[in-house]
Amino acid sequence: MSLPAEKKDLNEAVMEIGKGSLTLIQRFLSGRVSRDDLLTALSNFPVREVMSEHWGELISDSKYVPHWKILQTLQGLLDELGYQLGEYGEATLHDDLREIALNMKLISEQEAKG
Repeated sequence: MSLPAEKKDLNEAVMEIGKGSLTLIQRFLSGRVSRDDLLTALSNFPVREVMSEHWGELISDSKYVPHWKILQTLQGLLDELGYQLGEYGEATLHDDLREIALNMKLISEQEAKG
């Protein structure tokens, strides 16, 4: 069972959202999740809540740039998924997938350095 976003630290919350969204987008791209199910499931991630709860951290420290990029990418998907898929096709999701994965890697590297 996952904790509410506000009870997690920023790293934990963003990594959980990132992992879940990567799996979901990959499932959509492989045809195992419908467009409607993708949008519904993405909407269930607490992106806005994490941004709101951790706003001070996100805007005050450059080490949180990767966190911001993941959250912003997902918020953009939520806000414009229909348009993006209609206008650019699934290729736009490949770009979002890469952006999320790259920034998750950066967060993991930061955590490993301590």
